[in-house]
Amino acid sequence: MAPFVPRAVTVVLAVVLVASVTDWLLTLSARRTPAEPVRVLDASAVEPAQVTDVMPVAKLFGAGSSADVGGIRALGVMAEGGSGRGIAVLGVEGKPAKSYRSGEMVAPGVVLKEVKKDGVVISRAGVAQELRLNKAPATPVSPVSIPATR
Repeated sequence: MAPFVPRAVTVVLAVVLVASVTDWLLTLSARRTPAEPVRVLDASAVEPAQVTDVMPVAKLFGAGSSADVGGIRALGVMAEGGSGRGIAVLGVEGKPAKSYRSGEMVAPGVVLKEVKKDGVVISRAGVAQELRLNKAPATPVSPVSIPATR
């Protein structure tokens, strides 16, 4: 009876080994379906990223002013209320100033996203940057003297 026990244990271990290998093969070869079907969204249906003003952080790293970012300078705007649409006059990399409508390409990889009353928002490689208008002090107008008539 002694030789029967080791053979029985060997058979049981062989059955457990085959069952374990079969379970792993079925688990690893099973096709997984995603929990939610993948949908392709239209670009207009996706909400745009929140526009944030990065100039306070940029000034910490030595950026000049928020009116001139990467060779693009905001010179003037005509905004249509709070809709973000309008026309902006921009100076691009030393070239003469030119007007752009919101949505137009300003330079390669740079799009005018939004026109505000005090500046513009451009998108450079998908990153929003805000350019503010320079608020130059107004030059005082000299008073006009009108001679008195008699």
